[in-house]
Amino acid sequence: MSGVRRLEYTAEFDGSVDDLLSAAGISSTVRVRLRKEFGLICKVSEGGEEPIKIIDCVKRGEKFCIYLKDLDVKPIPKWDYPINIVYQDEDIAVIDKQAGVAVIPTKRHYGKSLANALASVWGDFVYRPVNRLDRDTSGLMIVAKNQLAHSVLAAAHIYREYVGLCQGEFVGEPSGVIDEPIKRIGLGMKRAVAPDGDRAVTHYEVIKSYKEYFACRFILDTGRTHQIRVHTAHIGHPLCCDRLYNPGARSIICPDGKVLDRQALHSCRIRFTHPIDGRKMELTSPPPFLPQNDLD
Repeated sequence: MSGVRRLEYTAEFDGSVDDLLSAAGISSTVRVRLRKEFGLICKVSEGGEEPIKIIDCVKRGEKFCIYLKDLDVKPIPKWDYPINIVYQDEDIAVIDKQAGVAVIPTKRHYGKSLANALASVWGDFVYRPVNRLDRDTSGLMIVAKNQLAHSVLAAAHIYREYVGLCQGEFVGEPSGVIDEPIKRIGLGMKRAVAPDGDRAVTHYEVIKSYKEYFACRFILDTGRTHQIRVHTAHIGHPLCCDRLYNPGARSIICPDGKVLDRQALHSCRIRFTHPIDGRKMELTSPPPFLPQNDLD
């Protein structure tokens, strides 16, 4: 990636660039960045571009542009690992992540994370994941390619739908809502339902029952760490193969005959508004552990 994104606007009223950008939905975070460095905003005319400040005024109908530059790009170790990029443009990319790939580079996964795999495709860049997935959760997630796209998506509602395999036989209403707060336990990664935790809301719908487990669809209103894993364990039906929250976790034979040995959770659908051009976006990915017929 070039690290530079140019966006052009036409003033809809007389006013400062700051007011016009605010009215266009540009976050205060981005506008502060534009205020600090001269040359990132230009008035556009037939004669070319003239640098102006964010406090300068433009008249209705006049054009101006902003340049988004990633000045804090740092070298990222490259990892030659196949990544399925199902959609990308100048502002965002949607990745269909494989299980076993960490989203965030850590000491435990140094050099072998999604950031490292993307760097082998894009070169050095500023890594801005929007909706994060656990290492052993597969499926769709968004990566923003510039500060503006990230700030808009971070504040927006993103429809997130998952499919999982839950242990046991489900008894009760086949759909409902789990509205239970979640809190971190100690200094480790594990979370649990706790009265003084942060609110977490998960909608669920049982899709199909099998001998030892059932397939379930989940839609998130909130995005707490391990939310689905914690909520399913809380109601007595932890995800199959989840060795952190399922005491009886073991590998299973999936409905398609394949062996599964990682938490049975897949991000299968995301729906959101494009952060720059406002298009309605929807992408889907079938879970690798269920036949398509079982989802219909």
